[in-house]
Parts: sequence; C-alpha cells; structure tokens
Amino acid sequence: MKIKVRAFGPLLDIMENEYFIEASDTKALLDVLLQQFPGLAGRKIAIAVNGKITSDMVSLQDQDTVALLPPYSGG
Repeated sequence: MKIKVRAFGPLLDIMENEYFIEASDTKALLDVLLQQFPGLAGRKIAIAVNGKITSDMVSLQDQDTVALLPPYSGG
C-alpha cells in the first residue's frame, strides 16, 4: 500500500516535497518518517489526510495523500 506524503513550509528543508511510503495508519507513517528524517523529531506537525486535518490516528488506504503541515498562525 503506497501512501503519498507531501511536506510544506520549513519541513521541505528536512524532506522532499513528495515522498512515497508504506503505512497502515498515521501513527505508523510518522514512526517511519521519524526514523528516516530525524530532523522531524520534536517539531509540531499538523497532519491532513486527503485534505482533511486530523489530530487522531487515521487508518490509511492505498493511494491516500498525507500532508505534513508546519504550525501556522493568522490574523
């Protein structure tokens, strides 16, 4: 099962814009990414699965897209 991972903002300095990984859920995905990209450790990262931001663990399906978003603020 291939999951497309996209990084944005300063996370691009740590990993590529698009990355493909095999993972069954968002927790497993983050575990693999932290092993491959130690620079992600300790960073606040919002996760969106297929365009919907989530704070819970989400099961992933083949060809889902996960976006890693840096903290943001607005005004």
